[in-house]
Amino acid sequence: MLRGFLAALGFLTRFGPSAGAREADFTASVAWFPVVGLVLGLAAVVPAQVVFGGSPWVCAWLVVVLDLWATRGLHADGLADVADAWGSMARGERFFEIMKDSRVGAFGVMGLWVALAGKLVLFAALFEAGRGLAVVFSFVAGRACVVWLMGMTRSLGRPGLGRLFLAGARPGVMVWTLGVAVAAGVFLVPVRGVGLSLVCGAAVAAMLAGLARDRGAVNGDFLGACIVMGELAACLGMIA
Repeated sequence: MLRGFLAALGFLTRFGPSAGAREADFTASVAWFPVVGLVLGLAAVVPAQVVFGGSPWVCAWLVVVLDLWATRGLHADGLADVADAWGSMARGERFFEIMKDSRVGAFGVMGLWVALAGKLVLFAALFEAGRGLAVVFSFVAGRACVVWLMGMTRSLGRPGLGRLFLAGARPGVMVWTLGVAVAAGVFLVPVRGVGLSLVCGAAVAAMLAGLARDRGAVNGDFLGACIVMGELAACLGMIA
């Protein structure tokens, strides 16, 4: 269990060891994704509120920056890659070739702008309403969301590290991560906000799963995109 948690922490953030994990550790790490989201959310939100608690927009901007730093921009990069490939209207292997291209195209830039601007606006709205803990919960919900995407696309994995994570998204793990997200949400936000945020996150996972089925496979970029989009969806659900 400890190795799985450390593998999740090291892969999803800078806060854990980034080397030495075995294949089985990555598979076991999936159950810990929402917990890592809680650690990351607290690490980003608490310093922002302590230092700039009276300025919601500054708090929001700092959380966005700390999030990008702590995750090495990994998930944002995945979002840009998926946006480029989706915007190209390509299918088959060409779709994944575009995703692998290190150059960022127009759709990738637009996707990043929408995502980062969206986080800034939504985080600021929550901070302004005195709901900093809701921002923390968005990080939990986003990582629960990606576990459900993995569970819905387990048979579509392409060769690579992403396939190891897919193997860990068994039905029992999907239920476990949902339970962890709900339990964390009860302590962080009103019950209505928990429900709406997870419903919105489920819609994101279903949409990306549909795209993966249409294109014939899923890879790590899909997972990163789901985390970012799941965070945005959770914020929208809590604000609605």
